[in-house]
Amino acid sequence: MSASRTLATALFGLLVAFGAQAAENAAFSVLQQDGNGKPLVFQSTGALKKGDVIKVNAVNAQPVLVLQMAMCDSDCAHPRLVQTLPLTAYYAGQASSSHQFVLPEDGHVSFWVQRLGDLPSEPINTPNGAWSVQYVDPFLRFASKVPYQSVQPMPATAVSLDDNTLRARFFHRTFVTVSLADTDH
Repeated sequence: MSASRTLATALFGLLVAFGAQAAENAAFSVLQQDGNGKPLVFQSTGALKKGDVIKVNAVNAQPVLVLQMAMCDSDCAHPRLVQTLPLTAYYAGQASSSHQFVLPEDGHVSFWVQRLGDLPSEPINTPNGAWSVQYVDPFLRFASKVPYQSVQPMPATAVSLDDNTLRARFFHRTFVTVSLADTDH
């Protein structure tokens, strides 16, 4: 075997080992896939602490795309929706949006992207059950029962998992990045 082949084999082995280690140390993982094996729902790999910050960035998101954030136990069998983040840029001419989500309690975070038919909304808790505020435009809003329970999560066409970051691609040009903020206070 030539020296260049030996070097190439050694470098390839290091890259494979580094990639495997990065996947094992990833902060997020795929929780659920659709029938075609495309990722639908994501989850934090470890329990997070109340006050931890998750950053969400979206580029080229189509109108009425939202990221649903839920808190759950370790197996996320029964997630509780706690936040809806609109992914579409608010101002015309902008291609990206950014949000920060502060965890309201200890536990695992589960999240997914949905396309909400017509109107983005945000859940609110009331004594009479779950309602949501529907956003028609910046000045017109109305409350109704939560509309997105029947809307299925969108499958990601590509996913990349790093130490503290998940990058997902939806459609042909919508990119969503979810990452843990630095915890060094």
